[in-house]
Amino acid sequence: MSAFRQGDWEASPQHPSNIEAPYLMSTGVVADEDRGLRPLSPPHSHADAMLAWCYRGTVWVHLRDAMWQLAPGQGVWIPPGIAHTAHHERESVGCYTYLPASVASVPSDGIRRVLVPRAVQEMLLHLGINDMPTDLRVRAQSVLIEMLQQPTPEALADRGEVPLPTDDRVRALAQSVLDDPGDPRDAGELCAAHGLHERTVMRIFQNDVGMSFGKWRTGVRLTLGARLILEGTPVGVAAHRCGYATTSAFSASFKERFGVSPRQHVARAQADSARRLYWR
Repeated sequence: MSAFRQGDWEASPQHPSNIEAPYLMSTGVVADEDRGLRPLSPPHSHADAMLAWCYRGTVWVHLRDAMWQLAPGQGVWIPPGIAHTAHHERESVGCYTYLPASVASVPSDGIRRVLVPRAVQEMLLHLGINDMPTDLRVRAQSVLIEMLQQPTPEALADRGEVPLPTDDRVRALAQSVLDDPGDPRDAGELCAAHGLHERTVMRIFQNDVGMSFGKWRTGVRLTLGARLILEGTPVGVAAHRCGYATTSAFSASFKERFGVSPRQHVARAQADSARRLYWR
């Protein structure tokens, strides 16, 4: 979650398009800022569609009711008019590519994950800092847009999204879990620490995110765990950081959510030649 309440999301301004015809896109880069958990800006939207993508490190895209965790080479399409903000983990580089709604091939069917191939990443950055003839730039942009329409592999399509409750009553509780997924306190203790009744929390989470608080908390822990083991953290260490008492309990929970064991998850990522190009 972020420092913003529902009123901030509802009042979020819309930025006008800054792309002039005949150009089809523009890309901004945010780097070299140690912001930690601080969002880059208050919630806002754009008249253009936006592809938020990660070049280095880990980038979190915040929406009113969800957060998307992006590793290098991963992006998320955000249609025009959808309020959002983002934060970057330390030494991370995030990029934001804007495409006007008039571009027919821009996705308009909601928020969805996109893989940004290494060649596309470098070309987007190249276009952002180098001059070239207008007709060549427009042709290059057309090809990049077409490449970004490629289907996302099913194995990656549903990973990295963390649904968020919209009720401000549980905002501080949810943020505490996001800040410290490995907190050893049980649900009752966490709720009490925030002055909340466990049944109230259960009802809010069921209504807002379609699952119990416990299941949501497990999802947050495993999202962290998946990232840690891909970064090379030993499974036992990752299990402890995610709040699991034993490696076997973590592995069982991980397999139930992702369909593979932690070691199989790492092996599959390492065996994927395309995936290897994204991580750096």
